[in-house]
Amino acid sequence: MARRKIFRLVLVKPSHYDDNGYVIQWVRSAIPSNSLGSLYALAADCAARRVLGPDVDFEIEAYDETNTRIKPSRVARRVLAADGGMVGLVGVQSNQFPHAIDMARPLRAAGILVVIGGFHVSGCLAMLPEMPNDIKDALAMGMTIFAGEAEGRLERVLKDAWAKQLQPIYNYMDDLPAMEGAVFPILPPAAVTRTAGSYTSFDAGRGCPFQCSFCTIINVQGRKSRHRSADDVEKIVRANFANGVKSFFITDDNFARNRNWEAIFDRMIELREREGLKVSFIIQVDTMCHKIPHFIEKAARAGCHRVFIGLENINPDN
Repeated sequence: MARRKIFRLVLVKPSHYDDNGYVIQWVRSAIPSNSLGSLYALAADCAARRVLGPDVDFEIEAYDETNTRIKPSRVARRVLAADGGMVGLVGVQSNQFPHAIDMARPLRAAGILVVIGGFHVSGCLAMLPEMPNDIKDALAMGMTIFAGEAEGRLERVLKDAWAKQLQPIYNYMDDLPAMEGAVFPILPPAAVTRTAGSYTSFDAGRGCPFQCSFCTIINVQGRKSRHRSADDVEKIVRANFANGVKSFFITDDNFARNRNWEAIFDRMIELREREGLKVSFIIQVDTMCHKIPHFIEKAARAGCHRVFIGLENINPDN
């Protein structure tokens, strides 16, 4: 029998430097990374569908550097020990980009394929007339830049990596995917336990119809709101609950403006009150959400116990 081949995919959500140049890390991190969960789930879906062929098995690792020390030399050895593989630096924001590049440098020197995505590269490609020098330097180093969202696109990147034919840039900023029925974010339980309170995260919606000048959301996720259905959210909750994960951070920039908020809350109320699934949530909302009929009441019944309130849209006349 022919030996099965291994493709090793290492996903890392980089941390960033403090004012003294040290990488910020904690025993338990506060906020779980939705980007990491999204990429892990999409990669697991590709593995289940055997997109690299029937004789290729995936080994997927997912790390959040804010709670896990990452040694590039060890990562390089694990990837080189497989028949193929790559490192994905996911959800990289602007303050994390310098450290992400420093992490990638020894990986590239060892011949490891590295792909970097997140708000920094997506925002720069969407908003700036010319590519900034830090992204040019990354490309010169042989890194691959991924701009946009990976649903429906990760398969192509993995196939190119397996063939060792990664493109310098994958730009999907003008082609944002629908969310209803899409593969949903999930992290392995071992990664969830490294967050304070064992939280995981998911996005119930992306994009925003407004045009606030300070906001990156509309430039990266678009001005058309896209949403998961109540059925989608129930699947997310049940899949995590089966793994012993009961606490969630819904990462929507403003869940109160998600058109499906009431259907989602009603479904969570049903799960809690009729089935006894005692799940809990953290959400983000705007200051005017108290004027939405039944929003606060249903949020509480659905298991919401903490709220981040955006203050940027306060009306001084109210």
